[in-house]
Amino acid sequence: MKELDKNFITQGNISKVIMTLSLPLMFNNLIRTLYNLTDGLFVARLSAEDFAATSFVWPLNSIFISIGIGIGIGATSLISQQLGAKNYKKADIYADNTILMIFILGILTSFLGYLTAPTFLYWMGARDSFLIKATTYLQISFFGLFFDFMFFAYQAILNAEGMTKDITRMSVLSSLVNVILDPIFIFERVPLLNLPGLNLGISGAAWATIASKFVLMLLAMRTVHSRSNIRISYKNNQRDLKVMKEIGKIAFPTAVGYSGSSFGFTVMHGFIQSFGTNTMAAFAIGNRVTDLVTQPQMAIGTALTSIIGQNIGAGNIERVKEVFKKAMLIVLSISLVSSLIVLSFQSQLLKLFIKDGSDPEIWRQASEYIVFSAFIIFFMGFYSGFTGYFQGIGQTKYSMFMSIGRLWFIRLPLIWSLNTFTNLGPRGIWISMVVSNFLTCLYAYIVYKKINLNKLAPKA
Repeated sequence: MKELDKNFITQGNISKVIMTLSLPLMFNNLIRTLYNLTDGLFVARLSAEDFAATSFVWPLNSIFISIGIGIGIGATSLISQQLGAKNYKKADIYADNTILMIFILGILTSFLGYLTAPTFLYWMGARDSFLIKATTYLQISFFGLFFDFMFFAYQAILNAEGMTKDITRMSVLSSLVNVILDPIFIFERVPLLNLPGLNLGISGAAWATIASKFVLMLLAMRTVHSRSNIRISYKNNQRDLKVMKEIGKIAFPTAVGYSGSSFGFTVMHGFIQSFGTNTMAAFAIGNRVTDLVTQPQMAIGTALTSIIGQNIGAGNIERVKEVFKKAMLIVLSISLVSSLIVLSFQSQLLKLFIKDGSDPEIWRQASEYIVFSAFIIFFMGFYSGFTGYFQGIGQTKYSMFMSIGRLWFIRLPLIWSLNTFTNLGPRGIWISMVVSNFLTCLYAYIVYKKINLNKLAPKA
């Protein structure tokens, strides 16, 4: 990149910086969500139980994947701060050690996840054919966990440099691989084309996803080595235990936050499953919709990590404050529009996932949940913004408190209370989700007002 590009994040027009980094990530997130939606649409053609099984295993998979996410976010924060301070050699060392850490942990977590999947799913309440389908899907998915981890390492480098367009291009290609392979792997006859498929059912969806993750990892490696200013040496003289500990110090709270949150979702899914497969399917359908419309806000939160990180590294404290204020105004606008879209077009959105002739109870519960989702979406925008801010300034402990507190100290106790002392049924879960998101954002705002940014700039 040119020298001007290196200074863009720390000196360019703030609104332009936010949108330049966020827009590719928005598109990236949209593409990945659409391919997840496509995956869900293909699996939904098998049965509601198959569709519910793919959603049911998500939190358990996230518990393991959160370790890689934590290291990736920690690395993004540290590398971006060093780039902002123009300590390029140190940025190289951080990147090199990040890849080594993730390589080792990726192998360990894939192996551990595969072994423990059946036990955890049984503990979550899966039984009979549902347990068999969920276990099959999850164990195959764990084979791809290593590819996820390695991608997070190279993505951290690209994010720290603001190379979000490259990440988007890679995701588009990876998503296309998944969309093309899904019908071939899942069905006996490929829809529309009427060509013979592998007829692997739900396991086919998992194998198609693994193939796309492998492609994504290779593309990320190639991009870092050919286009990034960061130089990966893979030499022993770059291995630094002190650096690994520093990465771990930043990554640990994020990993704990994500894994604690995922474990909380695992428990929550157990509550949801106790109401029956219809409720689980309704929850899965509603989440697919909300995932789609929250991607712009999530993208801004992700972009904030590198934008704020570089400006903290450069000592631009006032600019950090202005970046965050402008970003949150954009988030507010997008969240309002997204919530209105969900409320206005709920029937059309639900018809994407619920086939004609399906159990009317699924439609009733999904319709109810999607109304609550409009309010969940609104607060999730702010949640993403605050998370990106705390990660960018290197105070990942606060994003950890947000992740864990939202589930374990607010949502789950509230779900249990409403389930025990009222007759609200599944509606108690939806109410708990709205309340927990609101209170978490309130906590984040209070912490934000108390932080002294002048003490956070890294030492050369």
